[in-house]
Amino acid sequence: MEIKLCDNNAEWDNWFKKQGQNEFLQSWDWGAFQANTGKPVIRLQAVEGGEIVWQGQCLEHRLGLGVKYAYLPRVSDCGSVISDQLSVFLKKNNFAFIRIESVEKWSLITGHRSLVKNRQPRATLILDLTQTEDALLQSMHSKTRYNISLAERKGVVAREKKNINVFWKLNEATIARDKFKSHNKNYYAKMLETEMCRQLTAYFNGQPIAAILLIIFGDACVYLHGASSNEERNLMAPYLLQWRGIQLAKQLGCKYYDFWGIAPASKVGEPSTCFHNLCWEVGHRWTGVTRFKAGFGGIVRFYPEAVDIVLQPMHYRLYKFVRYTLSFRP
Repeated sequence: MEIKLCDNNAEWDNWFKKQGQNEFLQSWDWGAFQANTGKPVIRLQAVEGGEIVWQGQCLEHRLGLGVKYAYLPRVSDCGSVISDQLSVFLKKNNFAFIRIESVEKWSLITGHRSLVKNRQPRATLILDLTQTEDALLQSMHSKTRYNISLAERKGVVAREKKNINVFWKLNEATIARDKFKSHNKNYYAKMLETEMCRQLTAYFNGQPIAAILLIIFGDACVYLHGASSNEERNLMAPYLLQWRGIQLAKQLGCKYYDFWGIAPASKVGEPSTCFHNLCWEVGHRWTGVTRFKAGFGGIVRFYPEAVDIVLQPMHYRLYKFVRYTLSFRP
């Protein structure tokens, strides 16, 4: 068994496609985009008998004072043997720990490990695009279908064209209105430069009133970011944009439409908020967006809790102490 670095674009993406894996966070283009925003990328392959048996894309996070960790988002389980080899390789390269957010439960790992909060959403809605458009519409909540129709009747039109200035202006309005954190303008500009990113914008009387960014990889389309104006909100443009995004994904041959993040399911015995066969925690900060996405239908998919594999215990304890201290800063 050998852990080696990969520098072959086609080999990297083709391996995932042969495995039927469509997690865009592991794609070559997403790694190149992250590197372009200042995060070093390490593409690792486990090779045995000349065959690639596993691969994973790490983002290098530097914590200062020479301490760094490797972040592996949405990676497939590699088994305990490869996991141990991966730990040895990264420890030799001076990584303090490995943070893994896997697509399935990670195999048992020897050594020190710690469960941590996920950076990526742990729950999402997946829409099956192999259905006909009529079937997809019928599976939606009646209010969602009505809002799509309303936007069409009122003259809202959706166009596919990349324009960072249009998206950013709408994003600024959304940030101010909904009080959520956002990447900076340069981050979105570099994302739009990638081939895997598509932008759909809704217009009314020639003015942009909403926009979404979609990511295409393998046979999946992911609704990653959305923004909307404070004006003409009664026209329900975001509903039409999602429908146009679904239609575009079908045209591109995608089998799945991932709504990318919903509120977690409520625990047994605890109060729930429910809509269109989906229930989640009462009062969760994602309640509004979850209700919006639930109206389109789809099947819930859950991801395991993130885990840190500790390679340098002293550095890891220092990292945890600093994080704990900062969390209580006034």
